[in-house]
Amino acid sequence: MNKYYKYLALLLLVFLSEYVCAQEEERGSKNSLFYYSGTLGKMGEVEFNLQMNGLMVSGSYIIEKTGDWFLFNGRMATDKSGIGVLVYDDQNDYTASIEAVFTSDENSFAREINGVWKSADGRKKLPLNLKKVAELAATGNADEKHMGD
Repeated sequence: MNKYYKYLALLLLVFLSEYVCAQEEERGSKNSLFYYSGTLGKMGEVEFNLQMNGLMVSGSYIIEKTGDWFLFNGRMATDKSGIGVLVYDDQNDYTASIEAVFTSDENSFAREINGVWKSADGRKKLPLNLKKVAELAATGNADEKHMGD
């Protein structure tokens, strides 16, 4: 019976530590919206928006030449160095994934995004190169907003 209580206590400890970490992440999370312009391989020019809520990311992009519009969602790396997202078309079908890294400096977080777009079947890979055009950011508790970069 003693062994049972040790496992139960360990399980409770793990659960509580996960809960505290999640609460701390939520309290310290920053909601931000970034707008980018750039290229997606042979598809050409793209307009790209990225919304961050803590480590969760979502957004959309449009291919200028064709007008095709895509949604994505995923996560930012815990060290905030890049993102990994899944891409869906306007019919909500999974079409691709994106793995990308941020180029930042002390005055501009994620001023550039560079990575690889990979089709859902894995047969097609395209380089993704984006430069930040604007940023609208608000912290979790204040409504401080700023534009530019």
